[in-house]
Formats: sequence, structure tokens, C-alpha cells
Amino acid sequence: MKRRKILLAGLSLLSAWSVAGVMKGSGAKLLAGPEPAEAMVQAEDRQPAGHLVIIGGAEDRTGDRVILRRMLALTGRQDPVVTVIAAASAFPDFVWGRYDRVFEELGVTRRRHVPVGSRDDADNPELAALIEQSHLVLLTGGDQRRLLGLIGGTGLERALDHAYRVSGVCIAGTSAGAAAMSRNMLAGRSISDGLGLLRGALIDQHFSQRRRLDRLAIAVARHPQLIGIGVDEDTALVISRGRKFEVIGSGAVTIVDGRRLGAPVEDVDMEELLQASSIQIHQLPSGVSSAADHYRQKENMLEEEVSALQALAEVLPVLTR
Repeated sequence: MKRRKILLAGLSLLSAWSVAGVMKGSGAKLLAGPEPAEAMVQAEDRQPAGHLVIIGGAEDRTGDRVILRRMLALTGRQDPVVTVIAAASAFPDFVWGRYDRVFEELGVTRRRHVPVGSRDDADNPELAALIEQSHLVLLTGGDQRRLLGLIGGTGLERALDHAYRVSGVCIAGTSAGAAAMSRNMLAGRSISDGLGLLRGALIDQHFSQRRRLDRLAIAVARHPQLIGIGVDEDTALVISRGRKFEVIGSGAVTIVDGRRLGAPVEDVDMEELLQASSIQIHQLPSGVSSAADHYRQKENMLEEEVSALQALAEVLPVLTR
């Protein structure tokens, strides 16, 4: 409990942050996609069958390995088929070798690497079939732009989407792999097309460690129809079948919600963010979830924690439609 209070203390005042609703210049064009209220209606009967594990990077691979063990447990299999896609890395064989050893130590006997060196590889039906035959697929770190350059719009991307939404596969992404999981992908300070496993969101990784709150908040101010999700290292946001979520690991998940803005704000800086009233920033520490017992025991929760839970629960149908 002491550690959770320390985690929240850093953002205890941020829930009052906002951005002034005055636009400078002509304003930015909103990204394509329905407004949240409309998407809520569309999402009611489109819940995915699988799980998403969005990891902020640097997950523990030598100690208790909480996140990796949770990923395996989500498959519901004693001996799951685990597939690693290391295409985000400039050294995919090296990255695959590290995860191969870790999963072997965790007792996984059916481990495989999907080598993607070109877009032709990513359109190979045999590689797409490997995804459908998996119980867990891990997208590793590296450069999310490299990953999308190789698999974006290919048969492999479509196989990942089908595996998650229809076949019930657990899809995990760490670092760059996590950033690439959303339809709108944040890379540096630009936004481009991602994999679309999570809709209506921007994911930022290594969040607290690299002090990326300003980057994510400014991105949300410019695109207020998108929910910002910042994930600390050795921390994961787990979304199960589009119905519930939990935070696991040693850090926290930060939610940046700009839906009250209504219109994008250009040329905003952090000083403006500190003095505004429409962007809300919430933090979810490790251990919290949308499970019913958490809501029944609100008297035992910090006010910031309750606000964060409610904010993410509200937008969950939009994110997973």
C-alpha cells in the first residue's frame, strides 16, 4: 500500500489539469473514425474474443516475471504455442534468442519465431497460418515505424487482427510492439497508422522513466478524440475480451483523457496544460482492475484511483470495438 501511495503522489494533483479551449491558427484535422459516443453504440456487440497485454517495455525476464507469467496464463493452456514477432528490431534473431530462452525457462515447449525481413514475407500465407495456430503472440521492442513498414496492411497484420478478435488469441506487445498495437500510432511526436488492435487510443511506452507525460498530453490535445495511454516499464495494461482490464507489474498506467475539449488545440505547451481545465489525467497503479469487487470497496481506494478506474471503464467499449 505504501508503494501505491508513492506512485499516485506524483500525479495526485494532475487530475485537475486541462487545456484551454482556445485554438490557435486554423486548427488540426481530426483523424478518421467515429466520435466516442457513436462508437460506444457500435461497440456493444463487437467485443473481441482474445486478450491484449500492453507492456511499457523492460519487463522483468529474470525475477518473478509477473507479466510474462500472466501472458501465459491468459492462454488457458498448460503448454501454449508461443509465437514471437521481432520485426520491430534491427536485430530480430538476437531478440528472438532472448525470448526463446526466457520462455523455455518458464516451461514453454512450443516456441517459434516468425521471421519477417520484407513485406513479401509478411504476405506469406504460411506465416499468417502460424499466427492462427498460436495461443500467444508477442510483438517485441525496437522501432514501431520499422514494424509497421514491414507488416502494415499485409496478410500478417490481418492475421493478427483475426486471431485477437475472432480466434481468442492473446496478443502482447512490449515497448515498440506496444506502441504499434493501437490504430493511431505515436512515434516520436508524430502519429501514423498502427495495427488497429486497440481503437481510439494513443499508446506511449517507457512512460515515467522517460518523462513522456508532456509528449502524450500534447498529442491528445491535438487529437482529443483519442485516449492517451502511458505505460511504465515493467508494467502492463491487460484488456480481456473487451470487457475488463487490469494493471500488473511494478509501475503504473497513466490515462490522458481530452474528450471534454471537443476540438483540437494547436501549438499547446506544458505551461498551458498546467493551467487548463479540459484534459484530465488519471493514474492506475499496479494491482487495480475493473473487477466488481474493486467497485464494491471504493472506501478502501484512493480518490485518484477510483477516478482512473471509472475513466478507463467508460472508454473501454470504444477502445476495443
